[in-house]
Amino acid sequence: MVTGEYSSGTIRTTFAAVPRRGTVLAAKATLVAAVMYVLALLSCSAAYVVGSAMLPDGRYAQGDQLPALFGIAASFAVAAVLGLAVGTLVRHSAGAVTTVIGVLLLPSLFGPLFGDAERWIAGLSPTAALEKLTQISDATADTVGSLGPWPSLLLVTACTTALALAALLLLRRRDA
Repeated sequence: MVTGEYSSGTIRTTFAAVPRRGTVLAAKATLVAAVMYVLALLSCSAAYVVGSAMLPDGRYAQGDQLPALFGIAASFAVAAVLGLAVGTLVRHSAGAVTTVIGVLLLPSLFGPLFGDAERWIAGLSPTAALEKLTQISDATADTVGSLGPWPSLLLVTACTTALALAALLLLRRRDA
């Protein structure tokens, strides 16, 4: 949403039309979060319906699906805003994609290397919140932290908000 504008130079036109850079970033964040939330909610709901139809009745325990579906959709929206914030900071598509993939995957991959600190390192990852919301068997307190799914999602949202604020500050300081 933002790196393409930087590479083509149309970010100048955007800022000429709307000089308040905070308004531009907020509009982009709202749009990307809303679109991602709706798409994720529809996709996860369809996957749940198909999965429920394919699994034999009574063999697998199912939790309460509505909070999980809304939480999973929210985690995808938060990840999209994270991508927007990183793209605003980096201004380069490949660098932003690489950074976001690193932020999403590296804590889970390198967490076991830190011994007892694994649950804190891996627990800060956006994928840890997703694992807890989907209630997978691998999402134990030892591997993804001791926070519950909703507090974990709130923590990831707070970190993403801090990164978006940093992107806003940097956006206001530098020229397009």
